[in-house]
Amino acid sequence: MMMRGSDRRAVRHVVLAAWVLVALASCADPRGPDEPVDAKVDAPDAVEDSAEAAVDAVTDVTVDAATDVTVDAAPDVTVDTMTDVTVDAMTDVTIDVAMDTPRDARDAAPDVALDAAPDAAVDVRDAAADAPVDVAPDVRDAAPDVVVDAGPPLGGCVSGAAGTHVARVRWTGSGSRSRATVSYEANTLPDRARWRVTANSRSIGYTPVFDDVFLGVGGLDLSGTVFIDVELSTAGLARLSNVTVAVFGRSFNTTASGSYAWQTFDGTGAAPSGLVANSAPYQWYRADATRAFAPGNSGVLLRITPGPPSGSLIVSRVEICFDAR
Repeated sequence: MMMRGSDRRAVRHVVLAAWVLVALASCADPRGPDEPVDAKVDAPDAVEDSAEAAVDAVTDVTVDAATDVTVDAAPDVTVDTMTDVTVDAMTDVTIDVAMDTPRDARDAAPDVALDAAPDAAVDVRDAAADAPVDVAPDVRDAAPDVVVDAGPPLGGCVSGAAGTHVARVRWTGSGSRSRATVSYEANTLPDRARWRVTANSRSIGYTPVFDDVFLGVGGLDLSGTVFIDVELSTAGLARLSNVTVAVFGRSFNTTASGSYAWQTFDGTGAAPSGLVANSAPYQWYRADATRAFAPGNSGVLLRITPGPPSGSLIVSRVEICFDAR
């Protein structure tokens, strides 16, 4: 441990003072000249005093030095610690940043290049491969739906009856109580040469009436003595398994439901009484009329009339569905 200049001067002063004290002690001997023996005896005492002074000086130096070291060390440690932490930290950060930044930048660049390029190429290839597979089935699926939805189900019959051939018409008009006219919707029979539908009455001067445009789409007013005549042909049909006569509409009576009946040159028939409800919206009502038809008849005349209990109908559409085997 190095001692400062002030410390060394203090030690020298202590040692010098010790030697002065020793000298003064030897000169101030109380014994007179007549005591030679005592002087010889006291000489060891002077030596002991000098030794004690020397010990005191060493002790003072040691104690002072320890005190100085302790006192001086605290400020030195504080200063050194602050210096080391501040300077070292700044130095370390500067060096680390300078060394790490270029390395980090170099690491980042390859990663970006590697991730972006291979993934993009793979994704493009995946998209190209998936597109033909996904698009093609969708297009193929759409085609069957259009065909099925656009055409009538069950051989062309829309009333819900089962059949292989159909004849269907719709009654139209320009408003309430306007003249009713026929719109021919479908005829898939083998012979379509005979195909005509009219509305008539046993009353003279009758004009077909279109009505009920407020509760439904409207239709022919089939009331009283009014009837519908359907002319068609079953030529080309070898055997008839079933024939259904159906009407789309409602009973035109606010207090009662209705029904309908039919006749041909081959037979007659009627739907159950009260089959046709008087409520809106319109519905299809079907009845089995197989006994009124024969296969291979090129001159079929079908007449449809209103039935009980109301005896009055609004007929929007008429369908005859043939199940030929």
